[in-house]
Amino acid sequence: MTNLKSSKKIDELAEKIALEDFDNIEKNHEFSDTYQQKRKVFMRDIRKNSQSKIKHNKKKMISVAAAILFIAIPTTVFAATKIYDSVVKQQKYETRISLINKDDKKINKEYQLVIADLPENMEAMNNESLKYSFKDNYGKGGFSFLLWRVGKKNEFIAENTKDYVEKEINGKKAIIVNVDNGIEKLSFNKHIYLVFEEEGIVVESYVGSDVSDEQMMAVLGSISFKPTTKEVASYIRDYDSERSTNQIPASVADRKIVPLEKESKKLFKVGQKIPITTFEGSKLDYTIEKVEVFDSLVNFKEESFNPFILERLNEANAMDQAKNLIPYQRSEFKAGDGKNTINELTNKTLIKPKFVFITTSVKNMKTKATEEIYMTPSLEILKSEKNGWTFAQKNGTFENGIKTGEVDYLEPAGEGKAFYNIGRLAPGKTITIKLGYLVDEDKLDSMFIDAFNNQGMDDKKEDLNAEKYTWIDIRQ
Repeated sequence: MTNLKSSKKIDELAEKIALEDFDNIEKNHEFSDTYQQKRKVFMRDIRKNSQSKIKHNKKKMISVAAAILFIAIPTTVFAATKIYDSVVKQQKYETRISLINKDDKKINKEYQLVIADLPENMEAMNNESLKYSFKDNYGKGGFSFLLWRVGKKNEFIAENTKDYVEKEINGKKAIIVNVDNGIEKLSFNKHIYLVFEEEGIVVESYVGSDVSDEQMMAVLGSISFKPTTKEVASYIRDYDSERSTNQIPASVADRKIVPLEKESKKLFKVGQKIPITTFEGSKLDYTIEKVEVFDSLVNFKEESFNPFILERLNEANAMDQAKNLIPYQRSEFKAGDGKNTINELTNKTLIKPKFVFITTSVKNMKTKATEEIYMTPSLEILKSEKNGWTFAQKNGTFENGIKTGEVDYLEPAGEGKAFYNIGRLAPGKTITIKLGYLVDEDKLDSMFIDAFNNQGMDDKKEDLNAEKYTWIDIRQ
């Protein structure tokens, strides 16, 4: 739970770090090293800029699968320009862009990113964001930008590459990578690098599948940088600093998971009052009063559903016109590493989704009002292991199931972009919050709620009994 401004920042940055490799990924598969490197950088940026902790997004992580035949693609060498030499090379599914500063001088001026030609109906997610999306597809697709201040030798890596093309856009050197990660529908299908030599900046952009090629070229061609003061400058990452201070972490496949103990002090049952201290210092009593399972959404308020889950149900053909949940085809994949392999479809299973409806109560235990509360407890699937539970998904595989892991239904809910915001609680006040999650029926006996956890996972060892966790057993 964070305040509104910090929460938006977290959402935007969390989305950016997920774009390069895959869509809708869960947190117990293996990320590529490139992904891990960027994730570590961005999480530090979040803590530095917003003074809050990031909630780990639920992602389908990537692990190494079987190798495929080597595909050799010729190296592209750009003609030398005033300051930089560039070399682009694709090997299998990885593209490396090497940028060498011949002048060996770094430009440390402050700049503000200016985009003069946004598509109609597209807007920034907030005033400080480098994420732009269409109003009717908010938070999905569009453009996400990262700005890099380049040094002497710079190397950028794009994974899950289908192919690439080099262009000159408004006099600027550009590399456009077309993305294919083996999943039919991608939210982001292009990964772009645009070089501003005079400013010493590389613009890295992820472009959504909802953006046409014409719109993309118009936006990229309209980008410029305006000299400004530090107070209003766009955030520009320093390539040399990031490279020297961020070592590539261990593979997630090598991460040790300490199972949740059956007698853990961080494990609670339905009906228990759970003392919670939020990141902002609010003290709450949190109780899951009741858990129910339904086959239809007909008796629930449509405005209380997260629009993303309704869209997901429609895409999967998992709900009929009467709002009854019906069996759909769940896809299962062998995960690629983005370098030598991409995700491979291995099986489809006909499975019926269920609506898990949870009634909770939240009480403010302090004598002053709380900060704004963001209700974002996630639903996790855990499997029994020895004397405890651990993440159920096997390394190297993932399912494109109906479960998002996030809150699919919230009553009362905030409006629009503040969907998860349930407001402030007066001293001593208790409110009833109703939560809902769409879950495949074969997962009902493995459900746990991870409540009020706004931190990421450790690179080398993750203890499910750690203080940051509050687990509630809701198995049916």
